[in-house]
Amino acid sequence: MNTPKKIFVTGGHLTPAIAVIDEIRRRNVPWEIVFIGRKRAMEGVSDRSHEEDVMASYGIRFLPLTAGRLQRTFTAHSIKSFCKVPVGCIQAWYYCWKEKPVCILSFGGYVAVPIVISAAFFHIPVITHEQTTVSGLANTIIAYFAKKVCVTFEETLGAFPKNKVVVTGLPVRKELFESVQPPFPVDEKKYPIIYITGGSTGSVSLNDVLFPLVPRLIKHCTVIHQTGGLSAGRAFQVKRMLSSAEQVRYIVHDYFGAQDVAWILQHATLVIGRSGANTVMEIAMLGKMALFVPLPWAGSGEQMQNAQWLVKMGSAQVLPQKEASPEKILHNIEQMIAKKHIYIEHAKKISRLVPRDGDKRVADELMLAVNRK
Repeated sequence: MNTPKKIFVTGGHLTPAIAVIDEIRRRNVPWEIVFIGRKRAMEGVSDRSHEEDVMASYGIRFLPLTAGRLQRTFTAHSIKSFCKVPVGCIQAWYYCWKEKPVCILSFGGYVAVPIVISAAFFHIPVITHEQTTVSGLANTIIAYFAKKVCVTFEETLGAFPKNKVVVTGLPVRKELFESVQPPFPVDEKKYPIIYITGGSTGSVSLNDVLFPLVPRLIKHCTVIHQTGGLSAGRAFQVKRMLSSAEQVRYIVHDYFGAQDVAWILQHATLVIGRSGANTVMEIAMLGKMALFVPLPWAGSGEQMQNAQWLVKMGSAQVLPQKEASPEKILHNIEQMIAKKHIYIEHAKKISRLVPRDGDKRVADELMLAVNRK
């Protein structure tokens, strides 16, 4: 019996990785997928990483990697982070030597760098995907070793060698486009839905600004709030201060599963959140209007540039973190809802232009690389 070909999947962007893994499984190819990622959710925190939990639920073997975060500027954490680099490189080299993968599929991020460099030592082909409008430091390094660089945006083509780069769009979950049952009772006609999200892990600083607005928003809207684990306790404190009728319209969860997010995004009137590439593209594909508060310390200002892509097309507004006071955010929300027909018209036009088969296109590139091996 032939041993299944082994594929390493790694990187800092979990959602597109899962989308491509799902596509590979739909094709029934005889491969073993192994995911390499962070062991801990954050530095100094003992909780397991989100990616390890997700891979366990998928039945995918998870290999932890200790890797130092790549930084363009020196900070108090730089020395500690730098000391982890050789540890991660040794682990990565050992994994490549012991597991003998036939290909690496990377989704950027500092965790992927030592794996990709070790793969080059063993002549293992690498396919990487850049999610954002600008190339991060990690993917700039990874692209040097990669056979193919897949990008989400045409604007990113010039950041990589012409003979390597291809536009695939962003791999997204198929559930986004499927009809799903409501996960909770909502009267969206009487109380339009505002969805607040900081991504899969939430955003403490954004939540702190938005919590004071909940009692005001809830009077006329249903607020669905993905808080992340660190803000969930305070969210439930806010909820307990509301009347019984209002509590029903403030739906709080630390993390929503794929089907729940699909239903929420399909039915939301307005999305408020960070502007990571996954969030921006999912909003674009589903034709939703959005108010973005970009993560200010994201590499190279990538979240601001992601947000500006939709702002220029007329379906979104953006507020820098330093300007995002509760009153300013409320003003923008009221303004957008008052003109929602204009924003939604632009959003629907964008949804018809954005490719929805990024998962298939990246899987195609991966299969080409594996078959050439």
